[in-house]
Amino acid sequence: MNITLEKADEQVKHLRIYMEKADYYDNVETALKKHRRTAQIPGFRVGNAPMGMIKRNYEKPLIAEEVNKLANEKLYHYFQDNNINIMFEPVLLEEESVINFESNEDFVFTFEFAPQPEFELDFASLPLIKTFKILANKEEIEDYKTQIRKRHGDYIKPDTIEADDYLTIKWGKNENSFLFVKDLTPKGKEAFLGKKLDDVVFIEFNEMFTSEENLKKFLKKTDDLEKETLGSAEITIVSIGRVDLAEMNEAFFKKAFPDGDVNSVEEFDKLAAQQIEIQWKQESDRKFMNDAITLLIRNLHIELPEDFIKRFILKNNEEITEEKLLQDWNQYIESFKWQLIESKLGKEGNIEVTIDEIKNHIRNYYFHNYFAQFNMKDVEEQLNKMVEEAVKDKKQVKQLYDQLFDNKIMQVLQSKMNVEELSGDFQQFIAFMTGPEYVSTTTAVQKQKSRKVKEKNAEEKQKTTKRAPAKKKLDNE
Repeated sequence: MNITLEKADEQVKHLRIYMEKADYYDNVETALKKHRRTAQIPGFRVGNAPMGMIKRNYEKPLIAEEVNKLANEKLYHYFQDNNINIMFEPVLLEEESVINFESNEDFVFTFEFAPQPEFELDFASLPLIKTFKILANKEEIEDYKTQIRKRHGDYIKPDTIEADDYLTIKWGKNENSFLFVKDLTPKGKEAFLGKKLDDVVFIEFNEMFTSEENLKKFLKKTDDLEKETLGSAEITIVSIGRVDLAEMNEAFFKKAFPDGDVNSVEEFDKLAAQQIEIQWKQESDRKFMNDAITLLIRNLHIELPEDFIKRFILKNNEEITEEKLLQDWNQYIESFKWQLIESKLGKEGNIEVTIDEIKNHIRNYYFHNYFAQFNMKDVEEQLNKMVEEAVKDKKQVKQLYDQLFDNKIMQVLQSKMNVEELSGDFQQFIAFMTGPEYVSTTTAVQKQKSRKVKEKNAEEKQKTTKRAPAKKKLDNE
């Protein structure tokens, strides 16, 4: 067997694999003998059919299978042994190959491929990028604390309606329903606030609720509403319910925070601010990544084999026309450049995500969303069972892997890029987002598109080697 590497142009290479009968036929003979032992041929007992008949029936398909397998193994090992990282999958050039299993015993496979272009990540030379830390304001902190206090408060039945109450009402002969006062419009609230048990209130259905969904819940409807037919009604207040906020005392802190992390109002305020800012952080991180990706793509010189990329996309994606490809070409190029940058960041930073990290992520999610009122040790066994069940979902594991990998890439960029951090509340963040310095990007959307392209390529029937992925695979994938 002989393998030669030829230069098609500065960025594209041709790899030719010359294969003779001696390279593959020993394995074919072994497979033929195996088939003979199990083949059911009319007129012969199993295992006694003449080898000549076995060859006539099975030899050519077995040669094709063995030759294709061997060609792809050699292709894969050539890239691996010579430390060649490639863009996309190698493309078999049929017009420059000799592959006729009906008449030939010697074969030539010619693959076209593009090595990944070399470039440097010179962070010091990049322009300044501004980030924004969203700080919790007093109103948000109080709202957060109120929700926790409600969760541990007492349910009471007051005499007079207030803004946070829950009402059961009746109208007509048999119509009963319920509502939250907070879901009402200002006009609706005006009709109810201050009213007492058994009071009668006149309402217009169309003017009562802040959203159609709340109105549908009130009317116990699932279909779209014909609002012009709803009209008005006199309703009677059947019951008033309210959650009385828990007092912020020692008993409350022990019950609400069994781990002992919060023992005072000051610590409660601090925790509330931290949790609110963690939620807002997703928004500021998203903007940072969009801006960072755009800045890197526009300032790093990466020369791509554009003609090869066009041929590859059109060959492997039938739904994409040449016209559509040219229309979206700049977005494709940005996406492919980001893949290369991300891959380089991952390799140079030795970034990986382990299955234990994924399990810890799932465990923390379940604890904070379902068992926050418990001590972690008390629910550890149940959490572990839930985690083990969750990781059976390979699709979910892959999504979490990508999410955690992307977070690590972001942390690397935040530590290496020239960053200036601003801070303020959410309204100031909106002003920052929409200000003249804000740079919008389509790259994040295209990144998702490029993943779909890669997944489709992986499903192609033609068996060719896969390049080393930017993201290392998990041990159990």
